[in-house]
Amino acid sequence: MSRQRVALLFVLYFIVSVAIPVVIVAFAMPSEVSISRMTSLIGAAIELGIKIYFLSGVLPFAVWGARGFKAANARSLFIPWAILILLAFVRALSTSSISLFLSSWGQVAPLNVE
Repeated sequence: MSRQRVALLFVLYFIVSVAIPVVIVAFAMPSEVSISRMTSLIGAAIELGIKIYFLSGVLPFAVWGARGFKAANARSLFIPWAILILLAFVRALSTSSISLFLSSWGQVAPLNVE
């Protein structure tokens, strides 16, 4: 595996790790949420994605580091890393976690349409 391909996979994993929680929050958010609250929730989703990216990469990087950080050994890094990212998202989207996240929105006032 070439160094360029390894770098491309790092960037791709980061984009996916950040995009998934942002898309989930954007689709789950009611339209009545104010802009200031919306930006803070999207910021929290980006933070969650970055945490998942780095925390799920710790164990595969430790193994890759033990092998000398050679590009040829990087292939064995990305499959377990992808599995750990997916497991982290499944855990984050479990009923208890998503209900805690959604409860931070509080009550949304209904629109007065006359």
